[in-house]
Amino acid sequence: MAHETRQLAAFARELAYEDIPPHVRTLAIDNLVDQLGCQIGGAELPWSQQVYETYRRASGAAEATVIRYGARLPLTATAFINSTFGHAFEYDDANPFFQGHPGVEFMSPMLSVAERDHLSGRELLTAFIAAYELRGRIGWAMSPEMGLHGGPQFSTACGVFGAAAGVARLLGLPASGIENALGIAGSYSGGLMQYDQGGGSVKRIHGAICAINGIQAAQLAQAGMTGPEEILEGKRGLLRIYCSVFRPERLTADFGKRWMIEHAMFKPYSCCGVQHGAIDGLKKIVAAHRIKATDVESIRVGYNKNWVHHCAITEPHDVLGMQFSTAYSLAITLLTGRNTPSVYTLQTLNDPEVRALAERVQVYEDDELTRKYVGVVPARTDVRTKAGAVFSELVVDSRGTAGAPLSSAEIDDKFRAQVEGVIGAQKCETALSMLRTIDSVADAAQLFPLLVQA
Repeated sequence: MAHETRQLAAFARELAYEDIPPHVRTLAIDNLVDQLGCQIGGAELPWSQQVYETYRRASGAAEATVIRYGARLPLTATAFINSTFGHAFEYDDANPFFQGHPGVEFMSPMLSVAERDHLSGRELLTAFIAAYELRGRIGWAMSPEMGLHGGPQFSTACGVFGAAAGVARLLGLPASGIENALGIAGSYSGGLMQYDQGGGSVKRIHGAICAINGIQAAQLAQAGMTGPEEILEGKRGLLRIYCSVFRPERLTADFGKRWMIEHAMFKPYSCCGVQHGAIDGLKKIVAAHRIKATDVESIRVGYNKNWVHHCAITEPHDVLGMQFSTAYSLAITLLTGRNTPSVYTLQTLNDPEVRALAERVQVYEDDELTRKYVGVVPARTDVRTKAGAVFSELVVDSRGTAGAPLSSAEIDDKFRAQVEGVIGAQKCETALSMLRTIDSVADAAQLFPLLVQA
């Protein structure tokens, strides 16, 4: 054993702001902007309100702020609530290289700690990048095998380690303390993926589960509790228990030369990221051949083996099921031309025209995509018209992924679209300006009054 867990803990403790390349810092700020926009935009959804009311009733020490509403609650409560808001509508960041949703997994707990302890924006940003790197390498070491097995979900299985490491660093723990926090986090790791078969709203809290458990693991380590050594690479550690094939060398390979955040995905569409390539492909076909919904006889979408079962629900019965249904997402694309939050509704789900079009969409495993592409989410879309013509489009890098990234300006516009109507245009721009210069903010607590509605 090379004691990879210990090496990761040391990295998380020792990473300095000056060691981080400028483009990596920019991507981290993009993540901050994107996640907070999703939190404000997702706060009114039914499941968000259910979580908010549950934790608000519990009350407790006024340690940190609930985004949008301004309630002051304990760290664990605010982290759980805000993370739920951020993952409320499948619009938040992802990372197909190592799988999961890093922003919701550990951004909120770290923001809550930074607010409570009046830490600088530079401390927050550096700790977030360290946590992202650690979390990404854990997922990379388990990819794609854990996904092929059907779970547990990468966010709930791996995200807690990123949250524990990031919070532990902000709490000032030494490398040995971060290692203990990781060891403790191992007892919180898990989470089933039946949601991508049977729907339900519980998936909305998967990032929140990481957030609250990561805080608890770090706080217990701070109090002196210890965890087992080699929680990742050990004989009964994470990699061996959850994967038949695992790669511990990826946990520490090329530190400082490759950065996990370089593979970040920022979503232009409010649905499972696997479908984004199919949406892009269909849009290209529609634009090139002026196809209308009434022209379509059938659509076939090919994914690689790792992803084909993740978004193949054919008869969704709730909004989450629709967001994990390629058939419904493509029907929405054809009929509305957009896949933003406003069109993923129960009204759309029950629209006879949408249902009829969705019945013409088939998803299949594309062997060529399985063989050729790793660490990305390709999709091959074939449209057959009623006139007998067939049009095909292969998209390897969907819009918003590392191969076809959204610019910082586009991410800012996504933020505005979700935030301006809640807090007003002037306050929105002030918040954006502070977020874009977060590494020069002396006290991160200054940010939170800007993220609350009047």
